[in-house]
Amino acid sequence: MPATEQTWWNLRLLHVVFAATAVALLAATVFVLTGDHNRPWKQYAREFRELETWNAQARIDEQDSKSYEAQRDELEAALGDARRADLDGDVARAFITQVRTVTEDAQAADRAELDIDQLKSQQDPEQRLVVRGDLLARLRDIVKRTKFREDNLAGALKLRRAELDKNRADYELAVAEEAPADRQASLLVVADSKRQEVAAASLAFQDANTHRKKLDALLGQMTKGEDDAAKALADHRAKLVQLQKTLAIRESNAGKSLLELPVLEAFNSPIRVDQIWLPQLTLNNNFRDVARFDRCTTCHRGMDKSMAGAPTEPGYPEASTMTVALATPAAKPEAPAGDGNDGLEASYGLRLAAHGLFASDDPTVSVVVPESPAAVAGLQQLQTGTKLLGHKSFLHGLHLVQGLHALRHNELVAAVGLDGRGHPRNVLLQFA
Repeated sequence: MPATEQTWWNLRLLHVVFAATAVALLAATVFVLTGDHNRPWKQYAREFRELETWNAQARIDEQDSKSYEAQRDELEAALGDARRADLDGDVARAFITQVRTVTEDAQAADRAELDIDQLKSQQDPEQRLVVRGDLLARLRDIVKRTKFREDNLAGALKLRRAELDKNRADYELAVAEEAPADRQASLLVVADSKRQEVAAASLAFQDANTHRKKLDALLGQMTKGEDDAAKALADHRAKLVQLQKTLAIRESNAGKSLLELPVLEAFNSPIRVDQIWLPQLTLNNNFRDVARFDRCTTCHRGMDKSMAGAPTEPGYPEASTMTVALATPAAKPEAPAGDGNDGLEASYGLRLAAHGLFASDDPTVSVVVPESPAAVAGLQQLQTGTKLLGHKSFLHGLHLVQGLHALRHNELVAAVGLDGRGHPRNVLLQFA
């Protein structure tokens, strides 16, 4: 039978079926990936990350507010005054006297004394800053040289002790081997001589150590005011820097977004199941006890969070309803300028965030200044619901749902916050 090009199935029909099947398979694949990408626990994780990011940004806004800038300016001014102040006369004289006890430092003591007199006679603030800085640098250099000599004496003492150990070992070995008496006597003389050298080296090191510690203590007394002011300013700045680092860790970026895409999220995605292994809390499985795995915090992400600086206080308290009376200022506030936050902070001690937590147009309180009318009214108390945290000036997730126009006399404003899982909590604000 001659060959033909006829096939068992119609090729055109097969092509149509294959194309339709491929499209259906693609649609099913996209449907499955979309369903996995939008699983409820992943939505909870994304929402909670936004909440944590909002919290971190609000705490930064708290630190970077007008009150923060005022305190920073005050601390900088205090540090500048401390760096221009005279040194304590009695302590400076005691330092110079202590330096003169070492002959090698007598010339340095004379120069330091001249710098102290120059600082007292200098009236120009900028020149005082330069002269005082040069004087402290000279005093620190004296202490460094003292420390260098102390280290050299410590090395020499260590070497003398090693030599003494070697001479004692030679003598004890000669006694054990019953060496001639004259040899034992000579080795004993060498060991005794070395012991005297060790004693002298020990005294020299102790004198140098005591001398250096006295200079360190006196120098610390002279710079105590400056050191305290510098530490206060550094602590003030460090808190903001730490909060900025926290925000950078929490907020989403291009890399995290890329790893959260379908398929790619299987490879070290930042959103993952929180799986806690509990080997001591077992589960019976066919007559065999196996370890239990707890995944509750995958959805309930706020349950294990605590307030910053208060590890025993929950970061997201239980839902509650409260009424807070916020007193208006005695004088009518000026017309708001810009976004109105400066006026709110000046009049009430609170600031509104740039956008809401759930809806971008929800007015949201992000900052409550300590000891302000808002803080006195109890807005800070809403963080824990039990006690007023006077040192806390951040209110997590408070929403003024009536809007900015509700900030008037004698108006009641409904507000919502969050509980541990992100559910609403109601608050009532009364502007008396």
